[in-house]
Amino acid sequence: MIRVVNEVEESVQWHDGKSSQSIPLRWLRFECPCSECRVEQTSERRWLPVGQDEFRAVSVDNTPSRLSIVWESGHETTFAADRLRASLLVAHRARIQPILWGGGGEPRRFDHGQVTSDKQAMLGFMECFRDEGTAILTGTPSVPGQLESTMSTLGLPLRETFRERIHDVWVDPAGYNIAHTNEGLPPHSDYPSYSHPPSGQVLHMIVNECSGGDSFVVDGWHAARQMREEHPELFLALAEVPVPFRQYSTERESFARETIIRLDALGEVVGFRYSNQLMQPLHPGNPQFTTWMDAYQVLTQLLTDTSNHRQFRLDGGDALFVHGHRVLHGRTQFAVDGQRHLQDCYFDFDDILARVDRLTGLADAKTLGSVDQ
Repeated sequence: MIRVVNEVEESVQWHDGKSSQSIPLRWLRFECPCSECRVEQTSERRWLPVGQDEFRAVSVDNTPSRLSIVWESGHETTFAADRLRASLLVAHRARIQPILWGGGGEPRRFDHGQVTSDKQAMLGFMECFRDEGTAILTGTPSVPGQLESTMSTLGLPLRETFRERIHDVWVDPAGYNIAHTNEGLPPHSDYPSYSHPPSGQVLHMIVNECSGGDSFVVDGWHAARQMREEHPELFLALAEVPVPFRQYSTERESFARETIIRLDALGEVVGFRYSNQLMQPLHPGNPQFTTWMDAYQVLTQLLTDTSNHRQFRLDGGDALFVHGHRVLHGRTQFAVDGQRHLQDCYFDFDDILARVDRLTGLADAKTLGSVDQ
């Protein structure tokens, strides 16, 4: 059945025997899986939508197992039911339903050996990290450089920054930021000084014999929701006013001017950056400075309120994963009365989404990429 959606669009009501869905005709034409419209070897789209007659249907054969449409141009589009269902599923990929959280408890812990050897265990770990923005692998071999092997097994390529590929964090009198001291670290995002900071980070504790130095994480998206609900005008200031950040070493430099809260086209929070220690001066003549400063104070109160923290101790073999565009991390002060050596690295959160889709079969390239014969 063809029905008018609006003055210019028509759709087909497709029934697959289980449910019914309205699909625009132009969507069906654009997604045509035939070898004339797709490169057979790669399944990439070949056809370019340049003529209006390409979208006008002259007949529709709509059954639970197959949907066939003949267009005014003479072209025929045929979807087997499995292919059409797969295409519709792909339209929903990379959309997550984050589980926002406040304080209390600690990130969920998963066994390194199980996660790296069993696909179901790996899927459970990655789904937790995807939804909550943080998780811990326990029993990670306490060997410097182990992150290279672990991340390779997980299928998560490392992202290079201006620091070492695997970065050492220990007390270092020559260190170029506060992480190389024994001071407490307030909640922060790493590399806010990049226009697009790394969206994933792993902090692998190799040895921790010092007193104090508990780790904690804060859900920035949860804080953003609180701001939006309780102080909407202040929330907008955090999403509209660009803030300068700088990070540097004796040899490297990075500087970016970006908002603390980043929204997508639908107004949803998709990015969060906060680093009080790396922020640079805002222009004092900015007409929104007063409102932004009010917003920053309220936000900082939320982020530093320990009731919003998940606090825990990272012992040797613990590897903390954080979604760098969402979850802030920090530590309490520690005494230099033993060894404390942590290594961290960065990756892209997009690869977590892709790995979950592979492990669940949603991203099966052969199924979704093949054309119907």
